[in-house]
Amino acid sequence: MHFALGTTSILIFVLHKTAARDDTCRSPSSDDAGNDRFSCASTDIKWKWDPTSKSHPCNIHRISHSDLLRLYGPLGLPNLYPYPLVIYPDDVDSNNNNQGDGSKYRTRRNEFFANLTSIDNLPKQFSADFNVTLTGSDSLSSHRRIVPLTQYLEEVIIGNQHIGFPGETLPYQLGNETWYLFGETFTSEWANFLQNYQLPSCHSCTELHYQQHLVALSFGIGNIGSGVQWHLHGPGFSETIHGRKHWVLYPPQLRPEYDLNYASRHWMENVYPVLDDWNSLDVEKERHGHVEYLQKWKSTKQEGAAQKSVKDPDDAKDEDNGPSNKKPWECTIHEGEMIYFPDGWHHATINLESYTVFVSSFTSEHVSTLEETSK
Repeated sequence: MHFALGTTSILIFVLHKTAARDDTCRSPSSDDAGNDRFSCASTDIKWKWDPTSKSHPCNIHRISHSDLLRLYGPLGLPNLYPYPLVIYPDDVDSNNNNQGDGSKYRTRRNEFFANLTSIDNLPKQFSADFNVTLTGSDSLSSHRRIVPLTQYLEEVIIGNQHIGFPGETLPYQLGNETWYLFGETFTSEWANFLQNYQLPSCHSCTELHYQQHLVALSFGIGNIGSGVQWHLHGPGFSETIHGRKHWVLYPPQLRPEYDLNYASRHWMENVYPVLDDWNSLDVEKERHGHVEYLQKWKSTKQEGAAQKSVKDPDDAKDEDNGPSNKKPWECTIHEGEMIYFPDGWHHATINLESYTVFVSSFTSEHVSTLEETSK
């Protein structure tokens, strides 16, 4: 699927080729075969932002699936919800706390699909010679590469093994040289396979929407540190099936500065650490936005206009206030959880496990609303 990206001016940062290291580590050297190798173990590398950490912050509102339906009815999330939202399964294992990993959920909606997409079972869903189309991880996904699915799975798990980082994409690797399965899963084989996926609960995610091609599904696989650089498009959902996936987002008026030639981990390593943390007022404003929206949605519904979207009072898509000095909206999406990304929000993603699988559902709610408004 191709998306029209907004035209923005981009500040190119000075590129840092290596991370901070212990004094015992030296710059990369070349072996006899000409391969760059670090002169110390990968565990000695001290990245400024560590994708393997289990304690990345989450400042995005989280809601259970049952609470979503209780608040907004059986169709789920209304059209054009104005804020990012994390939706998690209801069957929580009481032996795990709320900040645990995906294993805290005893059951989840797409458990059957998760079984199909394990690293052992996924190749069995396609022919032995099934090829996949990979894209570059730069902001424009500007390069393509076609390889057998089995070859890509092997690259995901052992990629960069020759420099001591098996199954990991490094922050200084160019995005157009970092291959990623996402956005090119729209052939008949993929369509048949994705029929096993249960859609999110939203007003534009019904079976009728899917049958009329008003919901587009995209399947993706990445390893540690992989992910697409900052970009923007219409609204939708992304569910983590295996592994963990970290999301960072800014509203339309807060255009981030980034180097479009690199994958998202480059930004996390070089820009994210110097930004200011959210304070208590930022957190309270984020929480209040959801409460205010719910109140206005209920009021609109009582007035008999339930199908019309509720406009965000802070909506300022046509403004460009430049980059924020604050860290972005962010959260790690665990197995069984999904995130809603609003229309036109800048976002980037970073996979946190060597085998991270996810499905994105791109909705047509922004298009439908425009058509309704123009009548």
